[in-house]
Formats: sequence, C-alpha cells, structure tokens
Amino acid sequence: MKEAEKNILGLGFSIFMLIVVVLIGVYTVYKFDEKFDEKMDMKKSEKIKEESMRYKLVSEKLNEPKDSFYIDIKEDKYIVISEKGEYIADFNEDYSKIKHFVKVRPKKNE
Repeated sequence: MKEAEKNILGLGFSIFMLIVVVLIGVYTVYKFDEKFDEKMDMKKSEKIKEESMRYKLVSEKLNEPKDSFYIDIKEDKYIVISEKGEYIADFNEDYSKIKHFVKVRPKKNE
C-alpha cells in the first residue's frame, strides 16, 4: 500500500512539474510575441512617419496637395506621379530634405 502511495505521489509530482513547465513555456512565448509585436509596431510607425515626410516634402516642392500625386518605389527609387508629370525623387537619410528632384516625363497631354 505504501509503495502504491509513493507511485501516486510521484505521478502527481510529475504532472505538477509538467504543468509548471508548460505554463513557463506559454508565458515565455507570450512575452516573446509581445516584444515582437512592439518591434513591429515601432517599424510600422516609423514607415508611416517616413512616408508622411516624403509626401510633405514633395507636396511643398510641387506646390500641390498631398492627395494630388502618388509616390511609388521602383528599384529603390521614388517615382512621383502627378498631373504635372513624373519625377524621380531622392531623399536624405532621415527624409527631412529632398536631395534630387528630376522630371522624367511631362504631363500626359503634353
């Protein structure tokens, strides 16, 4: 009878340890996912800020509202498509200035 009680206690302890290990694993995955989401949110907000800065600078350069043109990225170059024509824009590292702004195509009806 005592040996059966020891086996039951041993089995109970093993189940308890298994539950603890699983909970620690779930908590670790949850924290990793939380940190990963935080990094992704930071990257998304940074990209949104960069895009906003590009549109602001081009808007000032073309003297047009932000919704009147589109900025596309092709082969690591920014192509600005507007009613005035197509331009290639090159920005500095932090998107605070336009380094180069070159018209490559006139507007469609020219």
